[in-house]
Amino acid sequence: MTDVEQLNKLAEQLLNDPILLRQLSDRVYQLMAEELRNQRDRSGYGRRI
Repeated sequence: MTDVEQLNKLAEQLLNDPILLRQLSDRVYQLMAEELRNQRDRSGYGRRI
């Protein structure tokens, strides 16, 4: 099975299972929020002089 086929199968499973889809969405949101915090930390955003 190719990578594309595996990804397609996984996408079908996610779309057919609302709980799995919610878990994936929550995890993506968590990772994006963490990345934004890290970017702010690296850029010194909000740092007082």
